[in-house]
Amino acid sequence: MWKQLIMTAGVGVLLFQGQTASADNMSPQDLVHTEQSLEQTKQRVKDTKQSIHAIETKLGQIDRRAEVLREKVEDISKKLEEMENELVPTEQSFLARVVSSVLPSAKAEAAEAEEAHQELVEKKKQENDTLKQLKEEQEQIESTRQDVKRSHDEKSKQYQKQANQLSDLKKQYEAMAPARFLMPAEGRLSQGFGPASGQFGYTFHNGIDIAAKTGTPIYAAESGKVTKVGSSGPYGNHVQIEHNVDGQKWTTVYAHLHKVDTKKGETVRQGESIGQLGNTGNSSGPHLHFEIHKGDYNFSATSAGNAINPMKVAERLGGASPVKSTF
Repeated sequence: MWKQLIMTAGVGVLLFQGQTASADNMSPQDLVHTEQSLEQTKQRVKDTKQSIHAIETKLGQIDRRAEVLREKVEDISKKLEEMENELVPTEQSFLARVVSSVLPSAKAEAAEAEEAHQELVEKKKQENDTLKQLKEEQEQIESTRQDVKRSHDEKSKQYQKQANQLSDLKKQYEAMAPARFLMPAEGRLSQGFGPASGQFGYTFHNGIDIAAKTGTPIYAAESGKVTKVGSSGPYGNHVQIEHNVDGQKWTTVYAHLHKVDTKKGETVRQGESIGQLGNTGNSSGPHLHFEIHKGDYNFSATSAGNAINPMKVAERLGGASPVKSTF
């Protein structure tokens, strides 16, 4: 079934709205590039989310410090108010003023009161200085908070933009990627899966043969790890790749290659080039012999074993018919 496809154009997204895009509009490299962009955007979204979390943590610290300062300012303001009340001169009676000016004890009390008054005045000055410093720190804290808040707003906008890009890339990738396996080459189906004539010693054909010109690119049918690269035997130059699809192990085989462009142990992406179609091994003409095994590789010359028909699970980009069935 054909799919509606989204193709990336630079940093933007181009959607073929109202049209059904042909698989010929795409290449496996487009799939690889889209997957790479998807992974990079996922990482950017993750990094930005972590940055936002760090900024929110800093905002929390600033708010806690601001609350501490607010409480201190209120406390000092209350003390200053009390001091102000204490410093308001009380109205003395005429007799009290006369007595304080004559009696030694009264003079001493007046001197002590004056000293206490001056101490209170000095303490008030110190508290005012502290209050001034606290208010200056409050202003600095608020300025810092505004800067951090702006940074938070900018990062939040960036996160939303990246999240939208990620959503678009996911849709694009889902529209492009085959449901399970990618048909690894374009060409003509020269032999199908199933009973065979017995040529080359087998009565059951465990894969399909795709005939095309020597040098035709061969692509990984699914992301996985290259477990074997060989150059002899019936398969000639060949590659085996192990895959894990939704927890199920699969093994794909690519045989009769003209050139191998991968190595054992390498990890490859779906759609990544692994070699070129050729005519090596037991081959009567340039073609790709392609097998899919559910589980480990388990060849049988007389039955399917655990091999399945690639025509049932592999497709071209966009869900088009896998290969031209003209054998």
